[in-house]
Amino acid sequence: MEKNIVYEDVWKAFNSQPVIRGVSFNVREGEIVALLGPNGSGKSTLFKMSLGIVKPDKGSVLVDGVDAVSNPIKARQVVGYMPEETVIYESLKLEEYIEFILSVYRVKVEESLIEEIINILELEQHVGKLIGELSHGNKRKVLLATLMLREPPILVLDEVFSGLDPVIARIIKTWLRDKTRRGGAVLVSTHVLPIAEAVADRVLIIHRGEIVAEGKPGELKEIFGVKELEDVFLEVTGYAREYEDLIRELYE
Repeated sequence: MEKNIVYEDVWKAFNSQPVIRGVSFNVREGEIVALLGPNGSGKSTLFKMSLGIVKPDKGSVLVDGVDAVSNPIKARQVVGYMPEETVIYESLKLEEYIEFILSVYRVKVEESLIEEIINILELEQHVGKLIGELSHGNKRKVLLATLMLREPPILVLDEVFSGLDPVIARIIKTWLRDKTRRGGAVLVSTHVLPIAEAVADRVLIIHRGEIVAEGKPGELKEIFGVKELEDVFLEVTGYAREYEDLIRELYE
C-alpha cells in the first residue's frame, strides 16, 4: 500500500458558513507538502479530517488507502497528528506520558531509544516533572517525542515549528527529510514561510477554503516573478501594499 494522503473534492461548512470549498490534493509517498494560509483559511479543518475528527460534508479523505470518515480508528493508527493547539495530559510525568502513548498505539521500543529521543529534544532535565509544569515549547517537544518514537507512515503536523527554538527546528527538519527518504508522507503547516520554502517539496496555498496556488517553491516564485515565497503568499491572499503606507503614516 502506498503511503499517501488524498483529499478529493472536499467541502465543509460550520453553522452554514463554508470553510472548505471543493479542495482536492494529495501528498505522495516520499514527499513533504506544506499547506500555507492565513488564520481561518481552513488548514486545521483539513488536517483534522485526516483522522476523522472532522467529517467532510462532501468528498473523501484517504490516508494510506484508509477512508478516514468510515474508519477513523484505522486512520489514527497510520497517521501521526500534531495539532496546532497543545492538547496533552498535564497530570502525567513526562516519561509517563510517553509510555502511555506508546502503549495506546502498541508500540514497543527500547528504553535506550526513548532516552536518546528525550536527550535529542533537550528534555532530559524535565524527566520526573509533571507535563503541566513544562513551558509551551517543551510540551510541544513532548508531543514530537511520541511521534518520533511511534514512527507512523504518515505525518500530519499543524504548526509543528511553533514554540520551538532554531536548534530543535533544525532537528525536526532533519527528521522530516529522513522520514520521506524512508518512504513516509508528510503534510505540514507553518506560518514561517522560509521554513516552508526550505523543507517542502511542494507548497499549497489555501485562502478562504480554496487552494489558490500550488507548486514547488521555486516554480511558484518563477510564475509570479518574485524572489521570496512570502511575496507569492501575499499576492494570492490579497495583501494590499497600501497597508504598509498606512502603517508608516500612523507613526509619522
